[in-house]
Amino acid sequence: MKSGDIPSELSITMDGACELSLECWRLRRLAEQARDSNIGPGLRYAVRRMTGTLEKLGIEVLDFAGWTYDPGMVPDVVEVREDAALQAGQAIIDETIAPTVMWHKHVVRPGQIIVRRPIENPQVSEVTE
Repeated sequence: MKSGDIPSELSITMDGACELSLECWRLRRLAEQARDSNIGPGLRYAVRRMTGTLEKLGIEVLDFAGWTYDPGMVPDVVEVREDAALQAGQAIIDETIAPTVMWHKHVVRPGQIIVRRPIENPQVSEVTE
């Protein structure tokens, strides 16, 4: 192939864009863990560049970790963990297993999350004297 034969634009499938988005999200998480190491700045730079390119394509990656959980949310709940510290009716997204991928504000791939909720029927032990 001659250099003049190289196209100036490429097309990508939505599935391909979702896979790139997922890997960029994973790289971002690694960059956060490596923040204080010698490779942290390089990883963060690569993530910024990749994220910018995805944004130009209209792709947005949503990580819901730490958000209050609402049963109407898009991500699939893959695990529910009970937490005695939470109040009745309260639920928090504990961890994102896979982010939700959006294209121009439309969900193209729902994420997967782990939710923490209060213990539904805590055993109450009473001490009688």
